[in-house]
Amino acid sequence: MIASANNAAASAVKSLRVKALLDEVPKTYIASKVGLNRMTVGKHLKSDDISLSEFIKTAIALNANPAQVLAEAIESTQAKEKASAATDAEIK
Repeated sequence: MIASANNAAASAVKSLRVKALLDEVPKTYIASKVGLNRMTVGKHLKSDDISLSEFIKTAIALNANPAQVLAEAIESTQAKEKASAATDAEIK
C-alpha cells in the first residue's frame, strides 16, 4: 500500500515536470509563484516526492488542476499494478 502511494506521488511529480518542460515554463517563473528559488524548484521537479503545498503551488503555477494531476497519477499507478498482478498470475 505504501509503495503504491510512493509510486503515485512520483508519477504526479513527473507529470508536473513533463508539463513544465512541454509548456517551456521557466523554473524562475515557477519559483516566483511557489516562493522558492529556481534551484530548489529544479531539485523538486527532479525528485519523486515533494510536499503537498509545493505540489499544489507548482501545479497552479503550471495552470494544472492539482487534484486532477494527482487523480490521474493514482489511476495510472493502479492500472500498472493490476497489469503487473495479471502478468504475475499468468506466469504462475
